[in-house]
Amino acid sequence: MAKFILIAALCILSAALTKAAFNKEEAIKTFMTRAEECRGEAGAADSDIQDLITKSPAAGKEGKCMRSCIMKKYGVMDSNGKFVKSVAMEHTKTYTDGDADKLKIANEIIDACADIAVPDDHCEATELYGKCFMEQTKAHGIDKFEF
Repeated sequence: MAKFILIAALCILSAALTKAAFNKEEAIKTFMTRAEECRGEAGAADSDIQDLITKSPAAGKEGKCMRSCIMKKYGVMDSNGKFVKSVAMEHTKTYTDGDADKLKIANEIIDACADIAVPDDHCEATELYGKCFMEQTKAHGIDKFEF
């Protein structure tokens, strides 16, 4: 479940949705490919990817926009800059292998952050979604993300 929260919040890691079991190595490879694509599209630096991986706040506009791009590539942010709860839950099912306890907690966290007020600027919206997810994971006793 913690894996998902980081993905959804910060869009750090992802895997393609398949009916097969979750493949960690493939998820990391896919994430890094998309992160590099988004780094280029947003004009972000290598340090922005490092900030993302270390779960640090984005250092500037380019890093925020890179994160927004990643969320969009995974479908958890729509073209209006809004969080897409249904897609996030589908990713959660994949990352947790359908574990009912983890899904319950993930749903609580997603519900808490899905409809928060965010600015029209998609890059800034991404930062607020990420902050909410980080706060909610801590509130649910999840201190460490493992992937």
